[in-house]
Amino acid sequence: MLSNQKLFSVGNFDFRLQHLLVIGVLILSFSISMLIRSTPLQYGLELFEFDPFFNYRATEYFLDNGYDAYSEWLDEKTWHPFGRDVSQNSQVMLHTSAGVFYQLFGFNSSLYDFLIIFPMVIGSLTAIIVFAFVRVLGGTTAGLLASLMFAISVPIFTRGLVGWFKSEPLGLFFAFLALYLFVSGIMHNKGKFSFIKLIFAGLFLTLGLSAWGGILFFLIPIVAFYFFLPFIKKEKNFTIWAVPVFSVSLILFSLLFERTVAFTSSYAGVLIGFSTGFVIICEIIKRFSNESSHLRNCLAFLGSTIIAGIGVFAAGIIELPRFRYLNAANPFLTTQDALTDSVAEHMTTTMTTSFGFLSVFMVFGLIGIWFLFSKKITSLN
Repeated sequence: MLSNQKLFSVGNFDFRLQHLLVIGVLILSFSISMLIRSTPLQYGLELFEFDPFFNYRATEYFLDNGYDAYSEWLDEKTWHPFGRDVSQNSQVMLHTSAGVFYQLFGFNSSLYDFLIIFPMVIGSLTAIIVFAFVRVLGGTTAGLLASLMFAISVPIFTRGLVGWFKSEPLGLFFAFLALYLFVSGIMHNKGKFSFIKLIFAGLFLTLGLSAWGGILFFLIPIVAFYFFLPFIKKEKNFTIWAVPVFSVSLILFSLLFERTVAFTSSYAGVLIGFSTGFVIICEIIKRFSNESSHLRNCLAFLGSTIIAGIGVFAAGIIELPRFRYLNAANPFLTTQDALTDSVAEHMTTTMTTSFGFLSVFMVFGLIGIWFLFSKKITSLN
């Protein structure tokens, strides 16, 4: 085929025409994302809303005083009259990462101008990380489509526009990088390379959590995957060490930041611990029981684990997540607290909002339906 045509070689790697196509689509995804996210530039090169200005001030404080002073900083100009413990109550990795990136790539620009552009660039680069992540799961074509869909996703790019120096773009960048390393490390047993990938996956997921609390939702598919893993993975020796490596890495790296310690020492840590223990014990059950009874024994243990987990939360031993996280998981959840309900992120989802956010993907849905019916008609003929 023409797409397999060899263009040139670099060492043992043959660069083919299909690789040029992949690079072209990734450049397109990055460019589309940049163009969409840059639209506020028509109003001027400025930060907007309150949080970006605080994050700018915190990043400036980090650069002027160093990390030690930043980690002990009680900001008396916010949260009057008590002040704000920045290390405990803010996005540490957002400030420190932006400061480091500014030192590396800021050149002669001012910090203010650099931070205006930062969310646009880091958010657009995430489209490439999304490609790598989905490619491991579904192949190159799926990865390219996912990259394009990420670039034009309304809920994503509206929280990463130029001038919106907040936590979402950097948090998503770290989280998708962590998921790529986690999936590529755990799906294929490559010895020490898988070991290194899983350790770094725990590190980057911790950095994502420190940058944006919403990264907690990335733990949901990981925990669900853990519970499915004993039923789909056949490499027993690999599974029994690969899962704990990631989990322990995540928990240990979370000790680096006060905010992530609060997450992993509560409900998030319990979910990771329960699911990791389930995988390990299931593999032990498989090793010491007949192959014909593996499924039955693991299903019985799964049921007891779920009941135990529900019991722990129902007894109040571990507190449930705050309303803002429960509301994001269940958008129809309402509160009687007028102050909480006044925040736009906590309001009940409406049809208008859903249509505005998802209308772009309706086109893909129609194309998918057309492909499905076309395939069916072709097969009948």
